[in-house]
Amino acid sequence: MMSDAAGQKSRVRQQFNLASADYDSGPGCFAHYGRRLVDAINPSPGTSVLDIACGRGAILFPAAAAVGNEGAVVGIDLADGMIQQTREDARARGIKVRLEVGDAENLNFADESLDYVLCGFGIMFFPNQSRALDEFRRVLKPGGRLGVTTWRVPQIHEVRQVLTELGVNPPPYAPGWITEPAVLSDLLVKCGFHDVQVILDDAEFEYPNAEAYWEHARGTGFRQVMDGLDTDVVRRGKALLRDRFGISRASGMINVTMTALIGLATR
Repeated sequence: MMSDAAGQKSRVRQQFNLASADYDSGPGCFAHYGRRLVDAINPSPGTSVLDIACGRGAILFPAAAAVGNEGAVVGIDLADGMIQQTREDARARGIKVRLEVGDAENLNFADESLDYVLCGFGIMFFPNQSRALDEFRRVLKPGGRLGVTTWRVPQIHEVRQVLTELGVNPPPYAPGWITEPAVLSDLLVKCGFHDVQVILDDAEFEYPNAEAYWEHARGTGFRQVMDGLDTDVVRRGKALLRDRFGISRASGMINVTMTALIGLATR
């Protein structure tokens, strides 16, 4: 019988494989926060970076630009579909990175071998966050830097709100979802990191209409839920979105504000 942790990982793998082809479509929310995290951690040229739960390269690609040709950037993801898509993206862009299927709780890297470990919107999905962070710390060199992001207000927030209004109870956020700066800070300290800093970061993203916002929300890990909705719920959900944003026309533009926590720490 599959353990609870193995079952959770299997579901996450399936969830993100399903979303991989369209992941971060639209205005590029993950790409925006990937750049923000890389800017905040500021990796030096010629250094080594591991991007855990790399998705479609939101962190991976700006990190590669930051460390340059003399540096080394590796991305791992539990979802093989994400790795395949991102490998093709990297090849098309001519970006030198290494990509592997990998498990954050069991990293295939030597002790004290990396300068930076980054993880964008991934730690909420790990069955054992402390074990994963222990692994992050293990592979970092002394003085190496950690950077993670979590959602306080995610991209799919408004979709979840309208589904709740319609009586469709969306599944709860992953058990490890962290929305409060103090909770993230305490977790990093508990796992042996120091010089911990957590930044609240708001950003507004523009969508041409409610239809586009709905479709772009499908390019997230929420894809499986949205694709299981019947056509009437989808129609009413899009109408409710327009109402929430005070848009009277189907073509009316909407602006959605999201908030991330950016956690920085030192080994």
